[in-house]
Amino acid sequence: QESGGSHRKKEETLNLAHEDACMKGTLRPGNGWQEVRLPRQTTGRYFCLEGLSAQDGGNAVAIAEMEILGPGGNPLSREHWKIRYADSEESLEGNRTADKIFDLQESTYWMSGIKTAYPHQLVIDLGEECSVTGFRYLPRAEKGAPGMVKDFRVYVKKSDFLYR
Repeated sequence: QESGGSHRKKEETLNLAHEDACMKGTLRPGNGWQEVRLPRQTTGRYFCLEGLSAQDGGNAVAIAEMEILGPGGNPLSREHWKIRYADSEESLEGNRTADKIFDLQESTYWMSGIKTAYPHQLVIDLGEECSVTGFRYLPRAEKGAPGMVKDFRVYVKKSDFLYR
């Protein structure tokens, strides 16, 4: 399934036109966990990571694991997380759905559709309002970390995002 996927309703597109990003930044290239701290603590139930470009200049994004950080920089519980939206998911060559980012398996990963260009968006419903101070990101582990996000924006909201 190239576009859409199990975490996107038919004809549903995330609309971020009137949203204010908590942060815009650039991740460094290379394997291993990276930690990003937001400029200020933000409260919300919905966390959106928008990948704007890839380190390798390609179309795909691939994320092995993600943690959302709360007060003191401690990871929030993933127990009630649900993927609310993923702009695309690659399932032609394997199970690369967005829920792989919190399955505690570093060998599995979400990968966007390989023919779907940036930007790529992923919205996580945290299950309840939480104080968010940042996130930790682990790209897929293969050499060169294909699909590694370079430039990104983060959004945190108390209510769900708009979809059209």
